Amino acid sequence: MIGLLISIIGAISLWWFEAPLWSSILLLLLGIGWFVWKIRLSTIDRIDRMDGREFELFLEEVFTALGYTVTVTPASRDFGADLLLKTPDGWTIAIQAKRYEKVVGLEAVQQIAAAVPYYQAHEGWVVTNSTYTDGAYELASPNQVRLIARMELEELLKEAGYKR
Repeated sequence: MIGLLISIIGAISLWWFEAPLWSSILLLLLGIGWFVWKIRLSTIDRIDRMDGREFELFLEEVFTALGYTVTVTPASRDFGADLLLKTPDGWTIAIQAKRYEKVVGLEAVQQIAAAVPYYQAHEGWVVTNSTYTDGAYELASPNQVRLIARMELEELLKEAGYKR
């Protein structure tokens, strides 16, 4: 919205200072085009363009909107958990965030399974914008690790008030 506003102000300024009319029109069209492109991007599309840390910080916003108290762990030496959630009744959840273009393997499950006792959490989740390998599902089950893949993430986003 700010980009569109700047474009409109710029176009008016160009017109006011008697710049060629085509320059005002071009600037206005560029602003409208940028605004339409930005609006058309769904939340999951924006996630697909994030880097890993941006995804972690975005998940902090999502889970806060869902009513959790969220702690983001340090970017390095996080001992397998990127986020720590606490429910209003005191239940703690360690989360490993994986913003991937490929399928998430069992290493992510291993990391969060190790993080749960380290952080004294009650359970662990792995959240991704992708999907999981069969091995990841096989290891998650006996370790009480919840795997949240792309479709379930989209449902969480919707529940938290994000578009699509």
